[in-house]
Amino acid sequence: MSDSVWRLPYDGANIAVLADCHIHEGGPQFPEALFPRLQGADLIITLGDMGERRGLDQLQEIAPVMGVRGRDDEADPRTQKLTLALAGEGYRLGCVFDAVEFGLACSVDPFREAPGAGAIGERLFGGPVDILLHAGTHRPDEAKFGRKGSALIPGSAVLPAEDARPTFLRLKVAKEGCYGQTIWVA
Repeated sequence: MSDSVWRLPYDGANIAVLADCHIHEGGPQFPEALFPRLQGADLIITLGDMGERRGLDQLQEIAPVMGVRGRDDEADPRTQKLTLALAGEGYRLGCVFDAVEFGLACSVDPFREAPGAGAIGERLFGGPVDILLHAGTHRPDEAKFGRKGSALIPGSAVLPAEDARPTFLRLKVAKEGCYGQTIWVA
């Protein structure tokens, strides 16, 4: 389904991953504490439900932004796709808003991989997925995905679940490996 794989053009790419922020005029806004924590990102990936495009514009001031569309997203070319694949240094990242909708999971809270998810991921993302990035729960989570991969949710930097803190995900993709860390915003 993914019409192309976006290649990470640099060794040691630092990627910030955000989701479920629901930025709207007169509504939720990014906390000021988020912006310094995003500094140093080479790319910001959004996994849907970001809200109005002005939120993407604010993030674009820090680093290039790309992502997938959620249910609460204003039309924007940076997030027009429903799936996104990124590859670099031997790793493939697959991005969707709702892993259940695409047949990759039976549930996301907690995450339970769907039967045949590996083959579905290969079809959706153009090859085997090492890391599945998805959203929708407003709480950070990591689960096993496939034979050697992980399914990661960054949580929400703006509207975390009742029992969660505001978070986003930082990924470092390098020849030595792909490393992820959940970052608390405040």
